[in-house]
Amino acid sequence: MNPRIIFHIDMDAFFASIEILRNPSLKGKPVIVGGSPDKRGVVSTCSYEARTYGVHSAMSLFEAKRKCPHAIFLEGDYTLYREYSSKVMKIFSEYSPLLEMVSIDEAYLDVSFLKNDPTLSSKQYGRALKEAVLQRTGLTCSIGIASNKLIAKVASSRAKPNGLYEIPAGEEAAFLATLPIGAIPGIGSKTEKSLLEDHIYTIADLQEMGLETLIDRYGTRGYYFYLAAQGIDKRPVDGEEYFPKSIGAETTFETDLTDSAILLEVLLELVQKVCRRLKKHQTRTRGFSLKLRYSDFRTITRSRLLFSHTQDEQTIWEEARDFFLKIHIKETPLRLIGISLEKLSDGYWQPTLWDWEQAPS
Repeated sequence: MNPRIIFHIDMDAFFASIEILRNPSLKGKPVIVGGSPDKRGVVSTCSYEARTYGVHSAMSLFEAKRKCPHAIFLEGDYTLYREYSSKVMKIFSEYSPLLEMVSIDEAYLDVSFLKNDPTLSSKQYGRALKEAVLQRTGLTCSIGIASNKLIAKVASSRAKPNGLYEIPAGEEAAFLATLPIGAIPGIGSKTEKSLLEDHIYTIADLQEMGLETLIDRYGTRGYYFYLAAQGIDKRPVDGEEYFPKSIGAETTFETDLTDSAILLEVLLELVQKVCRRLKKHQTRTRGFSLKLRYSDFRTITRSRLLFSHTQDEQTIWEEARDFFLKIHIKETPLRLIGISLEKLSDGYWQPTLWDWEQAPS
């Protein structure tokens, strides 16, 4: 088998780095993007100086302030961030026609054509790409290089910040063996906790377990655990235009709310926002989920399937309104409300077990 050469490119502290470019006096300081810590909200991203204090994305701004009281908190300028994203993706596309954008600051490149050029190594090509990004945007990125997407993604996380890490073909399983199970993409905190309770601490522990044992214990997830632990991933780099897996919006209230009329007004604004994005992506939705967080931080997420795919704002609003009134615990103060449109119709690619095992190299 002739192994591929895959790059996983991840911009370093993307939003915070753009803010530092805009205001160089912020360089070397703990910068947190997400809003004022006096208001409810979460960290979008933060500089590496803030991360040394334990601050991370999705942490509440209140907790971030507690951990790093001298941090500089900034509102996000997402229009500017999208402009920079377009710039870096354009640069990426100049280095390979096979580009898969997976988020605003992250992409895969298939550069297997490098095998036909003995004068240029994958590391040299990666360094040239990094230099192009730096020279043309002022931003740094980290690159993982491997024979497949999974290993390249894990490698890029080990390269941060502003690094380049290559895992030679044939060394995938050995590279993974010493890492904690949480290093496998797709294993979140809840799954990690479950595995730790079963005394599975490292990826080597998973590698030592047979496929049948993993499937018996964890169902279809066990199949994924087996393949991922062995470093097996035959998914292609999908060069189709990026479509989101879901389109969502949420808001955190400055004070807890109980008035259903006000809550419905907020929900209507969120529905209007996600429907605008739905039309921008020229896609339709077949379902949605509502997220409600109460004053005691208890959070519920409930989903509803629509009769058919739709882009009609009125239909989505009426369904969301009725569903909210059904699941909301009345008279209980709410601190957050959100909606996410799901089951989108325009073929964004989602890997299945068949894709993992059967997709061509």
